[in-house]
Amino acid sequence: MQNSILQPNEYGNPSATQQSVAGFVNETAVLSKIPVCRRTLKNWRDTGKLPFCKIGKRILYHLPSVETALLRMQKGGTE
Repeated sequence: MQNSILQPNEYGNPSATQQSVAGFVNETAVLSKIPVCRRTLKNWRDTGKLPFCKIGKRILYHLPSVETALLRMQKGGTE
């Protein structure tokens, strides 16, 4: 049996929405970790502030890359 990144769900079909795929998550998972609205997330994506991958209609985010992008947007904190 071949190793697959996507594991089958209970119906036998791979489902990327139920679990992260190599660190990639959907919009809902990102919004659960970052306290912003969907429109803000879309604006950041559209302006290039937030990295993402689009596969068909699905938009996936690489959590470590999103975290790095948010740290780049951080203001202040220096003495």
